[in-house]
Amino acid sequence: MRKLSPNRWNWSEKDNKWVFIESCKNGEYSYQYSIDPPKEFVDLTYKIKTLNEKMMLTTDPQENEKLFNEMMKISKRIQNMRKES
Repeated sequence: MRKLSPNRWNWSEKDNKWVFIESCKNGEYSYQYSIDPPKEFVDLTYKIKTLNEKMMLTTDPQENEKLFNEMMKISKRIQNMRKES
């Protein structure tokens, strides 16, 4: 089981929920739980789905690489989702 990271949204398999772990000034952590995924996660997942569909249709290697690189950028953003203000 992977360790959950502070200051970003994580999926907790143990709790079967999303959790945002916020570092407090006193060195402790504050936990915010949500059953629903963060809006940013939903939006970014949809973008990846759309790019993947385009990738499957293209026969141009350069376009394929461009789409793949864009998907990787979005994937990195998903890995570092912050709490919405």
